[in-house]
Amino acid sequence: MNRFFASLFLLFFLTACGHTGHQHARMIESVKNGDFETAQRITADDDFYTDKPSLLVRYVELGSLHYLKGEYYQALQYFDKAHSLSKELYTKSVSKSAAAQVVGDGVLDYAGENYELSLLRFYQSLTHYRLSEQGFYEAYTVMPEDGTGKTVERKELTASEKRRHFTAARAAILDWNSLLTSYTNEASSKKDFRQDMLAKTYGAEIHDIYGSSGDKQIAKQLYKDVQRLLASVYADYNAYSSGRKEKLSKYAERKGKDLFADNAKKENVKFILKTGVITPKIAEEIDFNIPIQAFWASGSSKNLTSCLGMILPGQRISFEIPVMKKPEDVKNYQLTVKNADGKVITTKDMVLTAPVSETAYREYQNRRGGFIARKSARLTTKYVAAVIAACALYKKDDLASWLAAYTAFAASSALIEASEYADIRYWGLLPHAVYQQSAALKKGKYIAEIRSNGQTVKEFPFTVKPSQPVLVDLNLPDG
Repeated sequence: MNRFFASLFLLFFLTACGHTGHQHARMIESVKNGDFETAQRITADDDFYTDKPSLLVRYVELGSLHYLKGEYYQALQYFDKAHSLSKELYTKSVSKSAAAQVVGDGVLDYAGENYELSLLRFYQSLTHYRLSEQGFYEAYTVMPEDGTGKTVERKELTASEKRRHFTAARAAILDWNSLLTSYTNEASSKKDFRQDMLAKTYGAEIHDIYGSSGDKQIAKQLYKDVQRLLASVYADYNAYSSGRKEKLSKYAERKGKDLFADNAKKENVKFILKTGVITPKIAEEIDFNIPIQAFWASGSSKNLTSCLGMILPGQRISFEIPVMKKPEDVKNYQLTVKNADGKVITTKDMVLTAPVSETAYREYQNRRGGFIARKSARLTTKYVAAVIAACALYKKDDLASWLAAYTAFAASSALIEASEYADIRYWGLLPHAVYQQSAALKKGKYIAEIRSNGQTVKEFPFTVKPSQPVLVDLNLPDG
């Protein structure tokens, strides 16, 4: 009896240790509304993934938030922290894995989904490149978790420091390729996330910008890989219907030829457009029936068999798994570039290169059966133990003992269900989709606009300098 209640206390205590990040949705909504001040304030709250098992989510969200605010040095620090932590978490802790057999997945260290760790390399590379172009580290105040709240002054970068970030942008691409190769080698199913289209299209741009003959050959192969992925991994993606597949195929073919074009004709302005935010991860409740064979395997007595018929009827048993709803369709966007006099120089469709939400949705659909099977097995063990403990209180034809057993099992069931909440931690500021395009433009000042459904959604100026490629990075979290 004492052991039974001690077990209940342990289960309740460990359940309470789980963390679901109640402020997360508020932060994301604030970013979508353009209210970065509120979003920053929310991330400073103690409830915003400050527990050790959830630090990876905290790091990538803070990195994304600073990136969207144009604070690239701070963004890079958090992305680098996330990268280092994800490597540490690659081999899961035995003790934490054992704990998850007692409670739920929420007590485990969140190691990141494969597609999240893939896109982490994209953001590391892009942030390094932005710093090399920008040429300075912004002034900022150190967050309390990392220091004493002191202010760090703006720092102008030397030519060698800018070159270091430029080289690091390329190094992140090589690390990205290594990561995806490991995914391919370790995949247990053809449906597992293994390859990322963005690693091909964006990676090729960086290799092209880097400019060595070896880099151009790598870029050439990456553009060829686009065709292969469209015919295999992305063949049945809904996002690549409505002519988007053909647009990407033609884009990759054109970019492959542009690699070796004369400088005067080369597409020297690169556009990256990130729209919306990824479809949220949510919990789905699954009803669960305890297999009767599990009680036979436990060596059930006649008393236990009689007890089961008294305490199980009328008690609903369920658990949660993480899912994503089918994402909204991606939109079409057009780019128009005008010179300083307002004359239209070029108009092009933006090309979809990363349907992020659909990739994530497919991952969870693919793993749904595995989630249910693993949780069902774990719950069977828990519920059989709870029934045996409760039925130890039961005596046939004794109403009081029946009530005691029924109440004990109901209490255990409630705690077990609470412990098996879905782990819905995720990188919520990832874009819904990423698009790319490029153009050959002479030096000078330009005005460009992004349009969707006939409406201008973004207008921005940019300058093209001689003998220097330009990367125009656009973010529309409300798009």
